[in-house]
Amino acid sequence: MTIGFRRATDSDASILAEYNCRLAWETEQKILPRDTVQNGVLRGLAKADEVQYWVAESSCHDSSGTPIVVGQLMLTREWSDWRDGWIIWLQSVYVHPDFRRQGVFSQLFEHVAEQLHQQTDIVAIRLYVEQENERARLTYQKLGFISPGYLVMERPPVTRTGNDG
Repeated sequence: MTIGFRRATDSDASILAEYNCRLAWETEQKILPRDTVQNGVLRGLAKADEVQYWVAESSCHDSSGTPIVVGQLMLTREWSDWRDGWIIWLQSVYVHPDFRRQGVFSQLFEHVAEQLHQQTDIVAIRLYVEQENERARLTYQKLGFISPGYLVMERPPVTRTGNDG
């Protein structure tokens, strides 16, 4: 089986949303509203300067003759004034269970990293990984990722009510 790589398009939105929902369930046992995720994927695809989705396709085809998307990742960017360049965040990483442990993600990542290497203003590639996900951490370490020593914290936006004065 041969694997190819390409930037995702609007026609991939359904499979990207499906894989994102599967990812949330498999990693955090969260059920995401499919419509919200689909809308989020479509909005991301429309923001090509800020968001890039990449897919890995199998040389196998579905019943309509379309190559099968077997893996995905999303890139977003963050400006670092300290480093005078872009930090690229690797997100929404998913490989279909039938294609895991076959190097699909590693090949997809290396393809994308090569594309990023051509841009001189990128200073780092980062990602989130669940602390308990030992397999993922080992995979990322094999690809050269290290812990930068930060703890990620998050706060939901403050919701104002009519009683706030």
